Amino acid sequence: MARNPGPPPVPPRPLTADIDVFGLTHRGKVRKTNADHFLIGSFHRSLRIHATSIASGEIGPQESESRGFIGLVADGVGTMNAAAEGSAQALAVVTKHLLHASEMCSNMAMVDRDEAIAELKGAVALAHQALKDHAASEGLPPAATTLSMWAAFWPLGFVVHVGDSRIYRLLGDKFERLTSDQTMAQMMVEAGVMSEKEAEASNLKHVLWSAVGAQEAVPEVTVHNLDARDRILLCSDGLTNM
Repeated sequence: MARNPGPPPVPPRPLTADIDVFGLTHRGKVRKTNADHFLIGSFHRSLRIHATSIASGEIGPQESESRGFIGLVADGVGTMNAAAEGSAQALAVVTKHLLHASEMCSNMAMVDRDEAIAELKGAVALAHQALKDHAASEGLPPAATTLSMWAAFWPLGFVVHVGDSRIYRLLGDKFERLTSDQTMAQMMVEAGVMSEKEAEASNLKHVLWSAVGAQEAVPEVTVHNLDARDRILLCSDGLTNM
C-alpha cells in the first residue's frame, strides 16, 4: 500500500531584501485634488535598547526579518476634500489595527485562516465605523472610499477588497485579476442581465454598492498560496480605466 506523502513542504520564506516594493499616486488631469492614497509596509519584531553596558554587536540584530507585508490602495469618493480625507483616514485606521494584530495574523495564517480572515475584516469594519463617526460628529456628508488590501503572511496571501479598486497578480506570463468590482454594473453582469461589454459602457460602472464609510461596506476576502515569483499590482480605477 502506498504511503500518504502528506502535505508538500512549505517553501522557504523570502528575505526582506529579496522583495522589491514601489508606490506612486497622481491627481491626474481632471481634478484639482488627489483622492487616491496608498500604503506599503512590512511587520517586524524589534528591540529598542534604552541603555546597556555591553557592545551592541553582542546583542545581534535589533529588528527581525519581516513577518508579513501589506499593501493598500484607497480611492475616496464624494466631495473633493472629504474624498481625500476619507481614503487617508481609512488607511491609517486599518494600518494601526494590523500593527497590533500582525503577530496574531502571522500565526493564524498557518493554523487558523478563518481567524486571520476575521481579523482582517475587523480592520476594515473599524475604518468603516471611524469614517461614519467622523462625518456624524462634524455634521459632514459621509467620506466614503474604496479599500483594497494585499496582506502576505507567508505562505498565504489575503486579498481584502471593498469597492472597485483592483488587485492583480502576475506569475510567469499569467496575469490574473484577484478582485471583483463592487459596482451596480458588475452586479448586473453576475446576475446575467448585462454583458461585460454593456457594463463597460454603462453609467452604473461607477456606482458602488459597497464602500468604506458609505451606507454599506462588505469586505470580500480570498486566500491565495504565495509564490516567491509573484508580482502583485494594486491600483485604483485611475489606472484600470486606462
